[in-house]
Amino acid sequence: MRRIGLLLVTVLLVAGCSSSEQLEASKAFCRAADRYDSHLERELEQGKVDLERQIELVAELARTAPPDIEDDAALFFDSLERVEDDPSIRDDPAVREAVDDVNRYANQACGVYDSGGGF
Repeated sequence: MRRIGLLLVTVLLVAGCSSSEQLEASKAFCRAADRYDSHLERELEQGKVDLERQIELVAELARTAPPDIEDDAALFFDSLERVEDDPSIRDDPAVREAVDDVNRYANQACGVYDSGGGF
């Protein structure tokens, strides 16, 4: 079940990582995005999934999300909390789009996925 959360996030991270538009985000959001990205990279390297830690990190993303994506970030957080009990949520197009939007915004506003870190 824990792999389901990682798969949901990993697949969607790759999909939303490029654009030339520069968006603005708080340092808190960019730090949260960087911590989340770093955590996912460690999980992939180790082949272990810590869904509880992912939930904590996405909660931080949702708390610090810019107004443009706060609804998407809230849906991302809610879905990650529910994925263990309802694995089908990872296939929900609305969830995929929300995760994609959060990741795209983090990339464009913070450069998290371009440079291997937000700072």
